[in-house]
Amino acid sequence: MKKKRTVRIGTCLMLIFLAVVTTANICVFGMTELYNQKLGDLQATEANYRRLKELVAVVDKYYVGEYDYDEAMDATLAGFIDGIGDKWSYYCSQEEYEALLEANENSYVGIGVTISTEYDGGYTVTEVTSGSPAETAGVRAFDVIVEVDGVSADTFGDYTDLVAMVRGEAGTNVSVGVRRGEETLHFDITRAAVFNPGVEARMIGEIGYLAIDGFDKNVDVEFEEKLNGLLAQQPKGLVFDVRFNGGGYVDVMSNMLDLLLPEGTIITMSDNQGETTEYRSDADRVELPMVVLTNEYSISAAEFFAAVLQEYGVAQVVGDATTGKGYAQTLIPLSEGAVNLSTLKYYTPKGVSLAGTGIQPDVQISLSEEDFYNFYTLTDAQDTQLQKALELLGAAAPDVAGDTAQP
Repeated sequence: MKKKRTVRIGTCLMLIFLAVVTTANICVFGMTELYNQKLGDLQATEANYRRLKELVAVVDKYYVGEYDYDEAMDATLAGFIDGIGDKWSYYCSQEEYEALLEANENSYVGIGVTISTEYDGGYTVTEVTSGSPAETAGVRAFDVIVEVDGVSADTFGDYTDLVAMVRGEAGTNVSVGVRRGEETLHFDITRAAVFNPGVEARMIGEIGYLAIDGFDKNVDVEFEEKLNGLLAQQPKGLVFDVRFNGGGYVDVMSNMLDLLLPEGTIITMSDNQGETTEYRSDADRVELPMVVLTNEYSISAAEFFAAVLQEYGVAQVVGDATTGKGYAQTLIPLSEGAVNLSTLKYYTPKGVSLAGTGIQPDVQISLSEEDFYNFYTLTDAQDTQLQKALELLGAAAPDVAGDTAQP
């Protein structure tokens, strides 16, 4: 018969006490380490604030000129983001943030013209938006804006001052004076909401051509509508032009690629915690020969658009190698202003990052230096990259004066 082992109450209480003390010591040690770490972080932060405060004090005491404190602080914040070493991230002042939000919406209130940033006795209208108040009033591309509401253009600090005067509330009027040849014309224009078309679509012979300006909000809807309009004309192939396309929203790009790809992965994105997000396409797709036109100014979503079509083998890429951007940014608002910060890495369906490499075209062909700088006035026949794309699709562009390719 086995003896029953007994434990005295005093021994039991002692063991419990020792366990509690040991646990408490462990917790205190852990909390102390965490406190010391946080204290070190706080001290480092306070030291940096002291450095900034010291610098401001020195400037205020000794600087012989005048300065705007808010502008200096914006520059300081911008410098911090520059200092992280990511060329795709940047700080926005409150004014810049609001302008960026407006641009991302792909619409604004104004008259519907795009102007050159360079001053030459006025600001040249490079494009008039179709259906805009400016077009209705009679403003044309290559008119030179010399006056707004009686104020001469040569008094503006730069083109942003002109833009600020031309824009305003919907339904209000603005008087715009333009130089056209030897004449100076004046137009009274009523401001209105202007939608920036993101896609130009037309037939070039038997080939459907779509120039994608960017992947901003609602461009996927516009793209599908215009693609269907071309498909109704039964093209023998399609050309997608993403030259000088600065990118845009990943969901907009994915919606557009879904129309062109077989079922499968479109893009995989991962954050700094290793969490991944995947966009996929369904099995429904356009089945036509395709070519994508790229150049070194095809950036972000634009080069990814080309890369995925190339990787799936459904399109050839023609032109120049792309920029090589492999991060996606998130616009994060601050108490004042915002930071557009790289928050995601993205990869092709085969797990390839475009960072620093971009994509290489299947057919490398570059515009001459002269044609590159006159890109927006080239006819289809003068555009050698477009001609190569049409050649691959078994077609050629008619040499029609005034026919332009405008991505």
